[in-house]
Amino acid sequence: MSLRWAKVALLLAVVLPGCALFQRPFRPEHASKEEAAKLPYPLWLPSEGRVRVPANLAAAIELAMDDMLPRDVKPPRDATPDDVCLHRRDSYDVEAAPLNDEVVLVRFLVKEGACRSEGAIATEAATYAIDIRGWRILAVQR
Repeated sequence: MSLRWAKVALLLAVVLPGCALFQRPFRPEHASKEEAAKLPYPLWLPSEGRVRVPANLAAAIELAMDDMLPRDVKPPRDATPDDVCLHRRDSYDVEAAPLNDEVVLVRFLVKEGACRSEGAIATEAATYAIDIRGWRILAVQR
């Protein structure tokens, strides 16, 4: 019987790590067709409040946000309301600007009025230097 258990253990050792390779990538939730039907069609952007974000800035912001707040990381069970708030992507405003032709700086700031249920919170969360040629993080300042 020990040979049988050894085979089972070997099989599990080979198969289980492979399961990590088959995780589905993040996909955002979509509203029901009924809810979507309530929107005016065709969809158009009003001129007031419209912001055009250049592609390199949008991609750099996404890369930095995915590093600062990975989608699969949740606050700990004993987290304070402020900790829970700081784990939400919509708690941050973003400033971004090119440093040069190869680097974009991305700064995350805690949105005014957010995450302050237990007193003062630092407003600047992190500043990232993003290499927009190789799409990698060069530096993080917290």
